Amino acid sequence: MKKYLLTSPKWEGEIEIVYNDLDLLISIDISRANLAEKQQIYFLRDLPRELYELEKLREKSPHLVITEVNQDVTFEMFWDTYDDKVRSSKKRALRAWNKLSKIDRHKAYRFIMRYKQSLYHGTNPKYAETYLNAELWNN
Repeated sequence: MKKYLLTSPKWEGEIEIVYNDLDLLISIDISRANLAEKQQIYFLRDLPRELYELEKLREKSPHLVITEVNQDVTFEMFWDTYDDKVRSSKKRALRAWNKLSKIDRHKAYRFIMRYKQSLYHGTNPKYAETYLNAELWNN
């Protein structure tokens, strides 16, 4: 999950936009921004539904400041999202997780959904510890 805060000298407050691991919009919160009616209509009508559209918005609006909110990805977040608790060993997966850099932890976590969607129908995912040790997000 990727979270961004949008601020601008053209309004007070901030807008929060959240994308899933496939870079698709999952939520937008304009309630913390004091927007004019025209601005509200713009964001609700033309909101950036995919992450690349947020970058286009930055190019079109030079006063717009987009800040990514970095979130620490914990092992529990990974374990719950990977969701292979019956077949995988939590202890071995945790050992593999602890060997990863912070950047690789983010990559591993963000890649889970893409990995699972890439599997052929009826194919089991690799054990969580194998997924981490093989660094499949780098392939």
